[in-house]
Amino acid sequence: MDAIKNRPARVKSGISGFDELVDGGFHHGTVNTLTGPSGTGKTVFASQFIYHGTKLGEKCMIITPSESSDQLKREMNASFGWDFFRLEQEAMLSIVDVTDPVLRLQKSIDVDPVEFLINFRKLVERKLQELKPARLFIDDLMAFFMAIEEPFKIRSLADDLFGIIRSSNTTAVITLGTAFGLNQILEYGADSATVLNRERIGNVLIRSIYIMKMRGSKISNSIRLLDISDDGLFVSSLSPYP
Repeated sequence: MDAIKNRPARVKSGISGFDELVDGGFHHGTVNTLTGPSGTGKTVFASQFIYHGTKLGEKCMIITPSESSDQLKREMNASFGWDFFRLEQEAMLSIVDVTDPVLRLQKSIDVDPVEFLINFRKLVERKLQELKPARLFIDDLMAFFMAIEEPFKIRSLADDLFGIIRSSNTTAVITLGTAFGLNQILEYGADSATVLNRERIGNVLIRSIYIMKMRGSKISNSIRLLDISDDGLFVSSLSPYP
């Protein structure tokens, strides 16, 4: 009984079929990466995670360093009916995008990438302290690390950022691209790593998902089909392979 009581709380993803792969959901207060090429469903997954949190009455935050938040809000509303515009107005959702002075500076002038990432970490820390979200989604974090050549600097800066997130008591999903293999360094420092893919089997393009790791949790070792409906993503019980 004591072992059961001491288990960390689980945070439900809101993705049908996913929580069963990770023994009930993400651990509370952890950093969880979601890796895959373009078009595999990373942004939809993380947005669905956020939307599910708001339905549970949790305050949530999204940081989109590479694009305007209006683009994300319009896309999710048109595709799935997730009204992030209304959730912002109701103060259930806060979104930080490229219009923020720290992020806009990175877009407008040549800033040292290490200095910028330090400023980005401070921005995240400040926003987490101010808003105290239960859930956090950072989109396309990989873009910030591509200009840094030394792997040990990438690891150190990522560890600092992840530490700030964990200490804030929020549960985070961070999407990563696969360019140049840098995602492996960031995945190493995360508490869990989920991989999405899209490939051609015969004359059909399919999406798939598997759990690469989750610290302190049993995970499924199977690769599952990942599909998108009008309600969002769902994980099938089927394998993409014959």
